[in-house]
Amino acid sequence: MGVHEHTVRASVDPKVVWERWTNTDLWPSDDPAVAKAKLNGPVAKGALGMVRWNGRKATFRIVEVDRQKMRFGIEAKALLATLRVDHLLDRVEGEGELREFTHRLTITGPLARLWDRLVGRRIADGMPTVMGNIVRVASLGE
Repeated sequence: MGVHEHTVRASVDPKVVWERWTNTDLWPSDDPAVAKAKLNGPVAKGALGMVRWNGRKATFRIVEVDRQKMRFGIEAKALLATLRVDHLLDRVEGEGELREFTHRLTITGPLARLWDRLVGRRIADGMPTVMGNIVRVASLGE
């Protein structure tokens, strides 16, 4: 299994962060490796989408949508592996509008180690850039 995670603390508007996560039209703006992304229908558990990332095309399924808890997760199937990307946003207790948000990639299955070497590390390397771009757009300017 491969697990990669990146967490940022910033004063951000949670509505803007949610929009960046769930509006696939915005993904290329936040992630330079994404050329195109599309969701076939509304943002809902079970919805299917497509992403063209670093020249590869992959389909994904939304596996978690919880606006109240600010959780959003997608999965993509690969040969004998599943790649799951979770997005988590939490208020930092006692810190005003400060939020902590995390992007976590988990790769499971018999060929998880191979897929981690092929794509997992690249996705992980891009997480700070993606999250920095989201912070720039969603920042409350405090």
